[in-house]
Amino acid sequence: MERREFLINSGRILLLGGMVAGSAYLVATGKVEKQGICNLSSTCGSCSKLKSCSNDQAAVFRKGDNKKFGSTH
Repeated sequence: MERREFLINSGRILLLGGMVAGSAYLVATGKVEKQGICNLSSTCGSCSKLKSCSNDQAAVFRKGDNKKFGSTH
């Protein structure tokens, strides 16, 4: 292996490592989420994200029509 190939491969490995580390940081700190996926399904009343949730189900729950979801609240 020549010096030039070594440097190119080392740069690629460092770049890949940085991307993996950055992704792991974002996932670990909770800054990345799948849009439209509700972790608590039909239990909107106990969800901490209810105020900012864009899910249609959450909008119905906020309006007070939570009979559709079997809630007794």
